[in-house]
Amino acid sequence: MEKIRKIGIDARFFGCQDKGFGRYVENLVLNLEKIDKKNLYFIFLNQKRDHAYTPHVANFKKILIRHNSLWPFKIDKKINQENLDIMHFTCLPFPILHTSRAKTIFTVHDLTWKFFPSFKSILKKIFYNLSFSRAVKKAETVIANSEYTKNDILKFYRINPSKIKVVYEGIN
Repeated sequence: MEKIRKIGIDARFFGCQDKGFGRYVENLVLNLEKIDKKNLYFIFLNQKRDHAYTPHVANFKKILIRHNSLWPFKIDKKINQENLDIMHFTCLPFPILHTSRAKTIFTVHDLTWKFFPSFKSILKKIFYNLSFSRAVKKAETVIANSEYTKNDILKFYRINPSKIKVVYEGIN
């Protein structure tokens, strides 16, 4: 008999309000609800998005976290409290001090923050670089949305190419 897994999903940007990230997370969660009735899912949602998502099935649970500069510490604490087996981070920032025993999956949509100097302040750029570097090294699997994104990751970060899986995003 297959073990029931406890899986967390970083859904703080759930919904089309945040365009790409939000739509990605919304489609991921809603489609997992349709196909997986066995595993337990913990959907970590920005407290301000409480209205955006209501679980439709019993094996999905919404966990609200206030999204601010302490978010990386708060989610890490919640991951440990729920004793998750797997945690899927769907975008940056990744908790730099991530201590959970949960296997991690990290989705990379692009490295825009790295290529466009005006995109983020220098302090945010340093933080994003630290966060991103930690994420790709700690993650069991890195999901890149294209071969181009995969190549960018490999160009800037020393990680095993076999841990990066290219999964093209669907059309909604």
